[in-house]
Amino acid sequence: MNVALLFRRAALLLVILSIAAFAASERSGWVLVIGGLIAVAAARITDGPRKRHLPAWVIRFGVFIGIGWGGVQFMARPSPEEAPRVVAYVVLGALLLKLLDRKTPSDWRQVMALSIVLVVSSALSSGDFLVGVLVIGYAVATIVTTMLYHLHAGAERAADDRRAAALRPGALPPMEAPHGAAPMRHLRRLAGAGVILGILLSGMVFVMFPRESVLGGQSGTKQSGFRPDISLWSAGRVSLSSRVAMTVTLLDPRGAAGPLTLPLRLRGAVLDVYFANDGKWRGSSIHSGDRSYQTGPTQGFQWFAAEARTERSNVWTQVVEMRSLASEHVFTSWLPLAVASDEQRSFVVDPRTAEITESTAGIAGRPRTYSIRMQGYPSGVLAHAVAGGSPPSTADFPVPEMRVIAERILADAALVDLPDAAAIKADPQQKWVRQRRIAAMFQEYLSGPRFAYTTDLSAFRRIDGKDPIVLFLERYRFGHCEYFASAMVALCRSVGIEARVVTGYMATEYDTVSDRYVIRESGAHAWAEVRTSEWQWGTFDPSPIAELLAIQQANRTWMDSFRWVLDPIEFAWNSQFASFDSRAQADLLDAANRWFLMGPAGALWLGLVGIVLAIAATAVWVVGGRARRVARELGARNERLATRIALGRDVSFYLDALDALTRAGFEKPRSRTPRMHVQALQRKNPQAGAAFSAVVERFYQIRYGGLHPSRAERVAADALIPPLRAALARG
Repeated sequence: MNVALLFRRAALLLVILSIAAFAASERSGWVLVIGGLIAVAAARITDGPRKRHLPAWVIRFGVFIGIGWGGVQFMARPSPEEAPRVVAYVVLGALLLKLLDRKTPSDWRQVMALSIVLVVSSALSSGDFLVGVLVIGYAVATIVTTMLYHLHAGAERAADDRRAAALRPGALPPMEAPHGAAPMRHLRRLAGAGVILGILLSGMVFVMFPRESVLGGQSGTKQSGFRPDISLWSAGRVSLSSRVAMTVTLLDPRGAAGPLTLPLRLRGAVLDVYFANDGKWRGSSIHSGDRSYQTGPTQGFQWFAAEARTERSNVWTQVVEMRSLASEHVFTSWLPLAVASDEQRSFVVDPRTAEITESTAGIAGRPRTYSIRMQGYPSGVLAHAVAGGSPPSTADFPVPEMRVIAERILADAALVDLPDAAAIKADPQQKWVRQRRIAAMFQEYLSGPRFAYTTDLSAFRRIDGKDPIVLFLERYRFGHCEYFASAMVALCRSVGIEARVVTGYMATEYDTVSDRYVIRESGAHAWAEVRTSEWQWGTFDPSPIAELLAIQQANRTWMDSFRWVLDPIEFAWNSQFASFDSRAQADLLDAANRWFLMGPAGALWLGLVGIVLAIAATAVWVVGGRARRVARELGARNERLATRIALGRDVSFYLDALDALTRAGFEKPRSRTPRMHVQALQRKNPQAGAAFSAVVERFYQIRYGGLHPSRAERVAADALIPPLRAALARG
């Protein structure tokens, strides 16, 4: 077994896995290609026949340059989400430089440490399925590589000691490291035990520390997928992932599937609270009027109001099948009237916003499929019945400067025949006419040539004391859908118009073969909803749709047609692992409590199970102890476990004889053979020596003569022990 070669290969695999994890978190194939090629080339150059390497000062200078670059990048975008990404790039550069250095055990430790930091940074930046698989594979490889490192470092130290001793007069020449199957078998056993222990400890850590305690429920700077909130200061390049988030089958009132002429918008989360200090939109925490509905395989549609059950005109059905996305938010195109699911689930409806969430995820995961009955243009009576809570007062905005901007835009637009306060007082319905016209004007203003749609926000720099929406409107005039929607809601609310931000998806890709919409992660979108009547809200989307669709279409590749293979696995990962939060942890503990606390009968059953497990553990310990003693006393370490157990049963009389000798003060040294110990014992106690000689002869027949004793022969061998004990007692 060439430990040095095995270790170098394992360390290179560890480095490549860490680079692959970072490339997956960045969704960049070039990072993997370039980084992997440099790593392999560095290993070949430094470990090849000529063993070339870079000077130490070059490596240090390169590391200092990387640290300086990382500092500049972080100061340009000082956000917690950006920190893991910057650290990962700096560590990747240092790791590739270190691979071109000398390879002493100390250098290998630094390489392994840098790769660990790179993997941790990648895991903090993304919760994608591929990243998770690579991190798990890296953890398993780390255990094996660490063991090989200690063997390699020990062999290097021993070789150095032998070389130093060989230079001294009379010293022994250097010895070669042991080779053969036995050391490799021992290493495999040790590595297997380490991997099992590592998996168990990782599982305990995963259950004890939910995901949001580390990431705050976010997934770093990747904004291509749906998010239930908006952070406008998360500057950076939006990653346009083409993974399929879900598919939607849209059935018209007659039950026929087909596409719409306009893009299909799927409402996910409604955000009506703006935090000016952080530049964040979030949903209101007031949920006093929420209503819960239970669904199941045989329960059918659960209607949100009696009026909705009797409604027959213009009722559409939307069937949603999740792919890679696992979310507690239920996505619906229009006003939801009822929900159904083939899974046993509990859905909650917020009457303020008609927002639907799933509340029974926990260890059961997120819902994979559900159906929604909905209506596109509901009457005020129906909207009131479904969204029965009092409409919130959202006609204000916490940034005073926004009102000045909104009034200036209104003045420049010079809307004709806009209802004023007197007209609204005479006819209250004129209020909604005014709000619709002003909202339409703001939408046209933002979607015009004054503003540019882009997914690259690297030039959108934070300025102290300035709100990001103000900067978008007055200074930068570029951004993605979150900025356009935020700007429209801010303008509307600054002039007394109730408005809110909605995040979800925009579906434009329709598969005519399966008659359903294919919604990709890059279709995540944000728009505005403006109150257009007492109980109705209208959709306004100020984002330039043509530019948005062009960017999404340019990101499509031929690999997209093969994504369906990983979709079910990725959904299970996102549903069961990536979304494991404090609620899932509480549900897991609650399930454990319900399972264990089952009354007196359950306690009795658990007690019996505990007794059986204790007996089984004791038996395993006894048998394992006998097998370990056989390996130690009889030199059977290389034998299989079953062989050692059988040998321990056949020569148990010999082990009993050794115990008797030890208690009498005649313990057999490890370096002395049994027959040599017989001779030594005969000089001190001839009778005991003769009795032990009979035991040793029978032992040799079994251990080295190929004898497999029967039950009667084992009983006869056990009969040799009492004479030995008697002779020892007399001696």
